[in-house]
Amino acid sequence: MSVSYQLPDGATMAFDQPASALDIAERISKKLAKQALAAKVDGKLIDVYLPIDDGATVEIITRDTDDGLELIRHDAAHVMAEAVQELFPGTQVTIGPTIENGFYYDFYREDSFTPEDLKAIEKRMMEIVRRNEDIRREVWDRDEAVSFFLKEGEEFKAEIIRDLPADQEVSLYRQGDFIDLCRGPHLPSTSKLGDGFKLMKVAGAYWRGDASKAQLQRIYGTAWRDKKELNAYLKQLEEAEKRDHRKLAKEMGLFHIQQEAVGSMFWHPKGWRMRKNLENYIRGKMEKG
Repeated sequence: MSVSYQLPDGATMAFDQPASALDIAERISKKLAKQALAAKVDGKLIDVYLPIDDGATVEIITRDTDDGLELIRHDAAHVMAEAVQELFPGTQVTIGPTIENGFYYDFYREDSFTPEDLKAIEKRMMEIVRRNEDIRREVWDRDEAVSFFLKEGEEFKAEIIRDLPADQEVSLYRQGDFIDLCRGPHLPSTSKLGDGFKLMKVAGAYWRGDASKAQLQRIYGTAWRDKKELNAYLKQLEEAEKRDHRKLAKEMGLFHIQQEAVGSMFWHPKGWRMRKNLENYIRGKMEKG
């Protein structure tokens, strides 16, 4: 039996049996194999260790690509969920997607997360990264998966599985003792996440965005390819905060905003005069124009 794959540069590579992206990367160079995070097979992302069908076009995904950064952010959410459950047993994990510049995960627990808790979670995430836990995909029977999560007290995960289309495969990912429901793909191990992440804040959320359902706690984080990118992003946020209109307006005595009336501005005399003068100026220009 012989199988072959086409690479992005048009070259082909043959093997005696179906190969994984990691096998292909190792054939190209040891350095690329070390850098490989996943593969894009005929335009679809898959785990780096899964066998690939004959005749596919294969691109090795590394952390310097957009897809690689997306994977890093995806796995940061899962590593955070693992850290939370280790530190706060009984906490239920629900849904944790990537977002612009980072990720979040929604959790259900009775007690509120504190700023000190975020520091502890971030520290435990770094420990998980250093453990270098393999991350592997498993396909489960639907009823077995529902039963497993219910036994673990994960009612939200069980509900998600029950609501999946009948023809959709139920895939779970295992990293260390942590198992989560996910379509994937993922990094091959937790060490590939690196140290370019930081937890930012906690906010409220509702299960599936429905205010009539359970209230959750959403932990937001940011994740980057390395510490240098992370620090550059945090510096950018710091500079933007200095120029925030809410901060400047308060310092200049123009208006203020109150927590109990989010989105409303309470004008001070100086700010109100400035606003009226600006409105009159604009009206004058429009009437002449």
